[in-house]
Amino acid sequence: MNRVVVLDELYKMRSSFDNAEFDGFALTIDDFYENADMLYEHITNRQYPMWKYNPESDTRNGVDYYDCRIVDKVGHPTRLYENEHQRLLDVCRRYWWKGEYDWSRLYEFNCFQTITEFDKKMQHYPHIDSSLDTPDECSTLNMLVYLDIEESGGTAVYDGEWITNDENMSLLYPVEDRFTIERIIPHKFNRCVIFPGNRMHGAYIDDYNKYKDNWRFTQVTFFHPEGN
Repeated sequence: MNRVVVLDELYKMRSSFDNAEFDGFALTIDDFYENADMLYEHITNRQYPMWKYNPESDTRNGVDYYDCRIVDKVGHPTRLYENEHQRLLDVCRRYWWKGEYDWSRLYEFNCFQTITEFDKKMQHYPHIDSSLDTPDECSTLNMLVYLDIEESGGTAVYDGEWITNDENMSLLYPVEDRFTIERIIPHKFNRCVIFPGNRMHGAYIDDYNKYKDNWRFTQVTFFHPEGN
């Protein structure tokens, strides 16, 4: 087995974004990576470090579920890497911030698997990644790429009063008690979705049984407007 990978090849984006669809809130690009099957194999054949885990606390991570994160670091961004992301950001500039963006040169994945059986009313904590009062056109942009084949749920966007996020203790929360779901961005393998991080949102799972023996993989990237 060859253990050497070239990140530019592994994470090669589709040659054209002419299939991009914008619904007034989120930008969706299907078949985002050209080598998605190879990338899926790459992320499934490795170990998953625990994320937001403190053995000295009463965290439910490792008890009720596994919440992990893996990272591929882009140590020396190539011209291809920069060009690929600028090509994607040019599509984003049609709808949001028109200037330059900054982002961490990392490929990061949230990895989730259940241990305990959960009711559907328990979902990932609603959270924000940009201030609630930030206009959409100035907000940090969240990019998610769904990369597991179970395709359950997606990402929920919520309406309701902001609460303190306590996901370090428990990732899941009975969302129906406090929030109304405005929309669910459907999960689909190799689908990229981009939306402003100033709205309360969280991972949404229809059927937790699908993740008893399988993992939910979501790549996460945050694009921050510069000079804003």
